[in-house]
Amino acid sequence: MSNIINTGLAQQTIADASLNTPPVRNATNASPLTNSASTSEAVTVSADAQITTNFLNAARLSDGINHTQVTQLRSAIQNGSYQVTPENLASAISASLKGRTA
Repeated sequence: MSNIINTGLAQQTIADASLNTPPVRNATNASPLTNSASTSEAVTVSADAQITTNFLNAARLSDGINHTQVTQLRSAIQNGSYQVTPENLASAISASLKGRTA
């Protein structure tokens, strides 16, 4: 026998072996237990939580590359205006290493 379950996202048909089992009985009265849970529930999310969720989703979808900066660097290299000096390179390496812990 199968049972259709609606999770709110999609309906699923599953085999239900428990349909052939007898109902659970309460020790104080010999009647079957009933489920009195509500069929609809609501959750309210604060505006801050929604903003945080949007940022997290954007970060998850991001590839971690600053495409604007890559385009600018590529253009500067192609037109010959990108110049690397030893001083600028050393400064960039030093700044990068300062952010790391030893």
